Amino acid sequence: MDSTQSLVEHAGAGERFAHKLSVALIPPVIAAAVFGLLVAAYEHGSLLHQIVVWIVATTCSGGLQIVYVLYLRRMDHVTAYDVPERTQRTKPYLLSAGISLGGLLFLLFLNASVFVWGLMWCFTFNTLILNAINLRWKISAHMMGFTGPLVFLWPLFGWQLLWLLPVALLLGWARITLRAHDLPQVLAGAAAGVVLTLLQVWVLIYGVLPLL
Repeated sequence: MDSTQSLVEHAGAGERFAHKLSVALIPPVIAAAVFGLLVAAYEHGSLLHQIVVWIVATTCSGGLQIVYVLYLRRMDHVTAYDVPERTQRTKPYLLSAGISLGGLLFLLFLNASVFVWGLMWCFTFNTLILNAINLRWKISAHMMGFTGPLVFLWPLFGWQLLWLLPVALLLGWARITLRAHDLPQVLAGAAAGVVLTLLQVWVLIYGVLPLL
């Protein structure tokens, strides 16, 4: 039985709510939602083109990664679906970065908006950085996956994104309640999501785009 599932089954309403919230706000779900908004705002091709771009982005930013983790759990290569053990996260992180890189190349081939493929760029390199951090310290990928993509929504929503702050706080509480992380790991994940994504945006604007 998964460690998180065991905790939930023997816990109260608070832990059960924390578990449901953690599942609902896994990084692939956030990525799919953000890509949907970016495609709607910045992709000006046909409806078919927009759908294809969104499917590619969603599949390569989390869809295939979920399938891989489900396979690892079925084969007992990880102890739980959320891969709580730090030492078991290296392969999923590296594969995730590779899939995101493939998605980035596919989006460039599809002539997707820079806002769309730019976010995939961030997923690719931020995941590699996350893996490097994970070799020493397990920060919260949930929090990083929540705050990072929101950087790309700033041009669309600006300060209105602050309405999502309570959601971020609830997600952080959920990860701590489920004993997946402690407070420093949650705060580090949230900060890393924003800082690393801003860093990647800077690299894109001043290093990559001038070469294209």
